[in-house]
Amino acid sequence: MPTTVDNNSTYAGKYAGEYIRAAFLSNESLQHVTVKENIEWKAVVRKLSEENFAFSEATCNFTPTGDITIGERYLTLKKLQKHIEICKNSFLDSWEAKDAQNGKLEGAFTDNFIAMQLEQIAAKNETMIWTGNEANAGEYTGLLTHIGLDADGDVLFGSGAAITSSNVIAQVQANIALAPLSIKRSTEKPKLYFSHDVWEAYMYAQIGTGYATYLTTGPEVQKTFMGLYEIVVCPGLPASTILFTQKSNLWFGTNLTNEWNNIQVVDMSAWAEENVRFAAKFFAGTNYAIGSELVASSPWF
Repeated sequence: MPTTVDNNSTYAGKYAGEYIRAAFLSNESLQHVTVKENIEWKAVVRKLSEENFAFSEATCNFTPTGDITIGERYLTLKKLQKHIEICKNSFLDSWEAKDAQNGKLEGAFTDNFIAMQLEQIAAKNETMIWTGNEANAGEYTGLLTHIGLDADGDVLFGSGAAITSSNVIAQVQANIALAPLSIKRSTEKPKLYFSHDVWEAYMYAQIGTGYATYLTTGPEVQKTFMGLYEIVVCPGLPASTILFTQKSNLWFGTNLTNEWNNIQVVDMSAWAEENVRFAAKFFAGTNYAIGSELVASSPWF
């Protein structure tokens, strides 16, 4: 059965201009995690670190010292797809009437529909990369789901308090305090990952202290905490969520990244059908490397 099309347009003339599409979340989180491509199905997530680095007294013999930690965890992909079938007859009395009557459904409608689907895919993935659950149909397991499971029992969990403008700075400080000094002083500086409401609360808190720049320019202000740690805002994070970790500790895996920008369009006219099919497929999965280098605070857990 073709996908249901609710054609509520009242414009009876020729198509004139782009369709107005709803605003979608962009897949911003992928910019702030480590993206691993060309995974066929499963890959090992490894992260190398050394605790308590120190020199030793010089001797004539080779004397190894130090404590090397190799975090190892599996990143397993799940194959997902999105199929849509639209009957051309749904447009016989609409903007695309001439094309539909001639057995076509292309041009402006197809271009806009593909763009809309790509935005929908990005928006869905923005949420799923954090809170997806493979147990649910059409989802892979997201980072917060893995973190909540805490397979190795070493994730550093914060209070999980609901964030407001009156407590946001204290909560950020509390989460940073939980992280080991070796991570805070590492060459790769950890980032503060904020859900959107936490970022808004943070801006309100800054305004409340008299820092009026946030009142007039807001997001244009450089996002750092005390000038030390970059703040990244991830729309897909659930409310009141703060993470503090390195980008290299959070992984998103896929097969080919260009699959996320590819939608196949098949006109079924050759099979004596009045349908047009749109198909997308892709592989995805997430995991983190070392729990003891990851601070997580959220009521979502």
